[in-house]
Formats: sequence, C-alpha cells, structure tokens
Amino acid sequence: SVQAYPGMLVSDGGLYLPEDLRVGDTINVWGRQVVLYDCDDFTQSFYEEWSGHDQRAARIDVSDKPIKHLKLSPPPHNGIGTEEDSLINCKMISPIPAKPDVAKLMVMSGENLRFEAKMINGEPEDECRRFVVAFFPDTDRIGVYEIQVRNSGHIGGKFREKARIKNPDTGKYFELKDLYVGKTVNICSQPFYVIKADEHCLQFLEARPDEFPWADPAACADRIAMLKDEEEMKDHEGVSPGRLKELAEQHGVELLDHEVITLLRAFGLDSANGPVICGPRIFGQ
Repeated sequence: SVQAYPGMLVSDGGLYLPEDLRVGDTINVWGRQVVLYDCDDFTQSFYEEWSGHDQRAARIDVSDKPIKHLKLSPPPHNGIGTEEDSLINCKMISPIPAKPDVAKLMVMSGENLRFEAKMINGEPEDECRRFVVAFFPDTDRIGVYEIQVRNSGHIGGKFREKARIKNPDTGKYFELKDLYVGKTVNICSQPFYVIKADEHCLQFLEARPDEFPWADPAACADRIAMLKDEEEMKDHEGVSPGRLKELAEQHGVELLDHEVITLLRAFGLDSANGPVICGPRIFGQ
C-alpha cells in the first residue's frame, strides 16, 4: 500500500497556469525574470479559441538593430604638401600619389588667364599698388604677382606663388568662376578688387557662355530687357557704361562690371567721349 506523507495531497503553490502566460508579461523562472516576447502560431490559435485573447497584439520586437558604423572625418590639413596627398595618407597604409585629371591637363595645358586687381585693405600706402591675379585652369592653381609702380615704395614681383588656394567665402578651392571683373577676392588675408582682364582671358570666358553667363552677350542683354523702352536706350549715339549701370539699378538690377564689359565688347561704339553701348544693337531696333 502507498503510505501518504505530509504534503503529498497538497498541491504545490505558485504554479503558472495558461491564463498567467501572456506575451509582453514577465515570469519568474528559478529567480530570474523572463520576458515573454512572442509565441508560435499554435499557441496564438489556442489562446484565441480558449480565451479570445490575441497574444500577438503585445508582441515585442527583439530583433537585432542594424549596426551603424560611424565614419570618422579626416583630420584638417596641416599645410605640408597638398591636401590630396595628406588625405591619401589617412586612407592607405602604403599611400600612392593622387591621380591628376589627365584629360584636363591635355586640354588646358599652358593656359594662363590673367586679371588685374588692386588691393583695397584701406591702407593709404597700398592704394596705388597693382597686381596680376593669374589663374591656371589645367591645375586650378592661382598666383598673384605685383606690378612695378614707380614711387610706390614696393618692389614688383611674386606676391603669392601659384598654388591651389581655398576661397574664404566658399570654403572650397578657387575656381575660375570665382574671378571676374568687379569681384573682390581674399588671397593671403588681403582683399583684391578685380578691375580688368586681358584680351585672352575675355575671349576664353566668352567662348564658354554656359559656364560663365556674365561673359555671354545674350544673357547680359536679357538682364537689361526692362530697359528696352527707355529713351536713352533708343538713342543710336549710345549710352555710357556708367549710365547703363544707373538705369539698370533704377529697375532693381545690379549689373556686374564684367557684364558691362561684355555688352561693351558686343554692342559697343566709339564716340568722342569714349566707348559707349548702343541700345538699338542690343534690342535689335
């Protein structure tokens, strides 16, 4: 016969029953908190038929999140060598020289686009100084050379050796589109105001109207289309460049000095008082 011992006929307390197991709840298993985050299809259908409870409603997403790799930015250039060479040293254990733009070198090799500029730093002794700002489009390098002016107290020659220089206004290297007549550029912490460009430079820009709209006569003419009905623009004797800028400014258009030069070269006339711009030529009148 089976002998009864104390506790045999008493049910164990704290047992988990089906109604105690719900997705999203926590149960105690051997002193550890276990979270029920999901169930299989059979368990889901069982609870729906037995108690009408939807276990999947409280399902917890425990899938691993995609690993996000942080990309470190390269350190700033220390000024030694070119920025491209320093950047390759950060990417490669055995660095190789940066590849130049061979096609650009072949097409633009030997090109030298020169602008004349003056220093406008506010110092009286620098007002008479004149400089040549040369841009080399094959390598996007820029150089500044001072023109010898008598009794200026300054010796002509190299002011800034040609190199790729960053434009403080844009934070990028100087490009040809950053240079035009009437523009003020900052090179070596000195402001230079571009006052003219040589003939070769003007022809180079005019040959590429899509890149340099201020050197495109048609684009410049479109900017002053509102002046078509002005009486001064109907005069075949022409209007002075300064007066044209005033008329445009009265209509809310600020013409660049380079745009005025482009109009003068395309629609200009010689007069006793100097070159003028013929309005009827611009508007085909």
